[in-house]
Formats: sequence, C-alpha cells, structure tokens
Amino acid sequence: MTVFQPVRRATLLIPSGPAHDLDRKHLFVILTDPVADPFNGGKNSILLTSLSTLDTALPHDPTCILHPGDHPFVARDSYVSYRDSRIIETAKIINGVASGVFVVKDLMDSRIVDRICVGLSTSQQTAEKIKRFFRMYTALQQSNT
Repeated sequence: MTVFQPVRRATLLIPSGPAHDLDRKHLFVILTDPVADPFNGGKNSILLTSLSTLDTALPHDPTCILHPGDHPFVARDSYVSYRDSRIIETAKIINGVASGVFVVKDLMDSRIVDRICVGLSTSQQTAEKIKRFFRMYTALQQSNT
C-alpha cells in the first residue's frame, strides 16, 4: 500500500459541509509542499484552499474563478474560497487519507495552482496568518534555488 504524500498541486475532497450535511465534501488544493511551520512548533505543515461552486446570486470571492476543464473534478464554474484556506499538519493529511475521511483526486495543473496562489496574496478574504505562512514558504523556496 502506498502512503499519500501531500505535495503542491495535490487535490483532496475534504468534509466541509454545513452542520445539516456533514458528508458534503469540497475540493481542496494543496498550495505548498510540506514545510516546517515556525508558527506551530516547527511541525511539517501544508497550506490548502477550497473551491466552491459559483452561484452569481450568492456572495462569493471573485478573485480567482475556475472553469470546467481547469481540473477533472471541476464540472461547473467555481471560485476559490480563500476565506476557507487552512494550514494543516502534514501528518493529519496523511492520516485523513489513510482513514478514508479525505479522498485523493487528480493533481491540478501547475499553471492553475500559480493562478490560485496569486489570488491568495491579493484576495481581501485571505486571513493574514495564511498570507504570512505563504510568504514564509515562498521565501524558503526562493532561497533553495
């Protein structure tokens, strides 16, 4: 059996439905490779964000819209829900997949992930701690090249 390794571009279905629909899962995209999180005792962590189906009649973040074909799971126009971005310990992701709570989907094209990351930095709905983690990750990547 192969153990899932959370890497940038990986996508997962993660339970994130409302209280009346706990089985509903949203597609999440991993935006960073695992990195020691200095804000969480140096534990290896990743940053991921959620996609939601776009309904123009409802409030949504227009920063980054995805369309059918941007990923095999995206069947309708969707928006990146930056307010739902999360920093999660790598071990929790691996355990979630191993237990079947999280469902692994296809990798997302790197150009789409790059678009999502640009939006992460510019969206007014991205929490400051998420932006800080992403800036730290980006700085580490640049220093390693």
